[in-house]
Amino acid sequence: MSRILVNWNLRSVHQDYDKLSASVWIRCMQLIPYLKTMGVDSTINDPFGPAEIQLFIRYQNKQAYKLARKLKKQGKYIVFDLVVNYFDEAENIDGPAGTSRQQIDECHKMVGLADTVICGSEFIRRRASDFHDNAVYLPESIDRYHFRFRKNQNDFLKQPLRAIWSGMWLKINELALLYPLLREKNIPLIVISEQRPELPGPFTFIPWSYHTFPRAILEGDICVAPRRLDNPYNKGHSHFKIGVFMAQGVPSLGAPLMSYQEVIGRADAGMICDSQQDWQQALDRILDDRRLLQTWSEKSYQAMEPYTTEKVAGRYAELFKAALKS
Repeated sequence: MSRILVNWNLRSVHQDYDKLSASVWIRCMQLIPYLKTMGVDSTINDPFGPAEIQLFIRYQNKQAYKLARKLKKQGKYIVFDLVVNYFDEAENIDGPAGTSRQQIDECHKMVGLADTVICGSEFIRRRASDFHDNAVYLPESIDRYHFRFRKNQNDFLKQPLRAIWSGMWLKINELALLYPLLREKNIPLIVISEQRPELPGPFTFIPWSYHTFPRAILEGDICVAPRRLDNPYNKGHSHFKIGVFMAQGVPSLGAPLMSYQEVIGRADAGMICDSQQDWQQALDRILDDRRLLQTWSEKSYQAMEPYTTEKVAGRYAELFKAALKS
């Protein structure tokens, strides 16, 4: 069978992943080497080259729409990748995050042109399905070539228990309600972020870098991922925030986000916490039986196997093959 050529249309590109939007290296750059072994070659920002499949990721402004419309007229197959719920307005969520009316309008125009809409979470897929007949959930993946370390089981028995969180520093408000509970139970907090955030007390800060992130993950014993779910923006988030920890054997406690339940709940690889009482009970349970973390660690590692980049790249390859047959 002849090889498939896909062109990835990106708003910006850089060889240094520290300077890229995380969703671009997660949903594009790290997939490309695996796709190549599966008969799918890639170009980047070469829309008028020979590629029949044109994929747009994190790129939906007027320029993107104009380009996609031109390519559509040339008979190209248009794939629009959605990593954010751009169907519902929700501004100023935990800082500057959210979705504006302009972003929603841009999204609808791109969805209207697309032959396939691929989505970074099942929640987004369900919303996209209200506007497109061919919306597909392709999860965010963890590259085990890069995230190659494994949490030492003996670490879970050491004192003290260490909680760990990773995210944009502007979204540190997610921890506002949980932080006092951690202090009350004498659980130190480790924060991995691109900039040191502010919290009402001590914590260990580790600067985020793509290159050091895998080893930094091992510093924690339990990933904590609270999140407000009173808005449609947060409901659309993927599993990656906790999945990247689970893939290295660090179990997670997370909010009842659909994508978190997908990876934690199905495998019994941690706990979903829907209230302050749930968080307290979960932390008490761990403190009373640290060996529980060892069980969760193994289950977490196994639960992320379907989400490895190699496995997810296979799903992309199948989608591209089906596109050329349509």
